[in-house]
Amino acid sequence: MTEGVRPRAPLLAALCASIALAGVLWPAPARAQGEGPRAFELGPVASQLLNVYGFFGRANDSFNPGSVVPGGGEVVVNGGIIEYAHGLAFAGKSGSLTASLPFGEVSRSIKVGSAMRTDSRSGVGDLQLTAAFDRNSPVNLGQNRWALQLGLPLALYLGDSFLDPTLTSFELIPSVIGYGDNDEPSSGNRSTQAPLLQLEGHVTRNLNHRLWVSLDALFIQGGETTTDGVSDHNRQRSLALGATVSVVVSDTISTMLSYTDEVSRNHTGVSGHVIRLLAEFSL
Repeated sequence: MTEGVRPRAPLLAALCASIALAGVLWPAPARAQGEGPRAFELGPVASQLLNVYGFFGRANDSFNPGSVVPGGGEVVVNGGIIEYAHGLAFAGKSGSLTASLPFGEVSRSIKVGSAMRTDSRSGVGDLQLTAAFDRNSPVNLGQNRWALQLGLPLALYLGDSFLDPTLTSFELIPSVIGYGDNDEPSSGNRSTQAPLLQLEGHVTRNLNHRLWVSLDALFIQGGETTTDGVSDHNRQRSLALGATVSVVVSDTISTMLSYTDEVSRNHTGVSGHVIRLLAEFSL
């Protein structure tokens, strides 16, 4: 978030908590990094932001959110999201209205017998219209089922204000993703998925007025699927670590670069790495 839109926080230490609703903006590899550092930092009422995301990932997540491609399959994502967010106040709470449009190319490679099969999809995705409290986190219908994420972002800020050149923040975002039934799965007649638990954490530090860095972590567990009532024995467990650097170009423009890699997993967990770019414009 740029200097021009950060609210001042006169407290030396401020603890923030909010309930967020989230969904899947892009296929699962793009979400392997979680929400990202300072994603839930509050903005002022009537603020307008234009965000442009770029995602470049190579992982084993499937097209269905929260699922993994079996048998050593791989998904490659090269795409992005254009997003407009408008800050507002409702019932004494900070909120936002958001419109997001994904675009780009996704390809999946899986082993079929002794051969490798690759399927690709490119173009513009579905427009997402969102109403959320405290940050722009959408709920959407996709992949023949609902995917709903509920979380409780917590943040501890140490500094005189959000503009403090030595501001340090500690963020913890526990959440759970629930899934609806899929009546048109790629195999079988009906598939279901158990809730997926996520625990995301960030430690961020301002180096000066225009530069901050972050150490990031994301732990995932659960999400076992069943096909026609029979378990697929694919309960997930994975831990991803990464880092982020953000540069404030001007009072109205900021940029962010993140890299995340899976460092620990079970045999059915997520593996791979993701690079995420963000350009944020205050209108």
